[in-house]
Amino acid sequence: MIKVLHILGVVLFLGNIIISAIWRLLAQRVEDKAVHRFSIKLIQRTDLIFSVPGVILIAVTGHILATGLGGIGAHGWIYHSYALLTVSALIWVAGLIPIQRKQMRLIEASHSLKEAGIRYKTLNRWWTILVSIATVLPLIALYLMVVRPG
Repeated sequence: MIKVLHILGVVLFLGNIIISAIWRLLAQRVEDKAVHRFSIKLIQRTDLIFSVPGVILIAVTGHILATGLGGIGAHGWIYHSYALLTVSALIWVAGLIPIQRKQMRLIEASHSLKEAGIRYKTLNRWWTILVSIATVLPLIALYLMVVRPG
């Protein structure tokens, strides 16, 4: 049952971060303030509904499963998976969420995306770079957990 909950957590977390990245990247192609506002709000909501429970399930069940296999340091794939997921979470908490909040403030304070200016576009570029990294890292962790290399 623990393994099923662990996999459920992975599905919730990875599914949400992948689809969130797609929504934002598609929204960035449109010069419509309402579309950008909607995409940011939707990501903030789905992070609470899917990513947070997913992360909690991954952390709790992953620790239980790792303990049954000798602990975090017993196997390189467990240790590296923990590290990759931690870095991804830090990127979300320290980078992506603050960027989304700044972008929302810029959108709210302006009449159009053009008025939000270069600062908004710069934040979009940073968001794209960070979300790419924050999405690839857990995918690598997923690979390590499935393959369990040497």
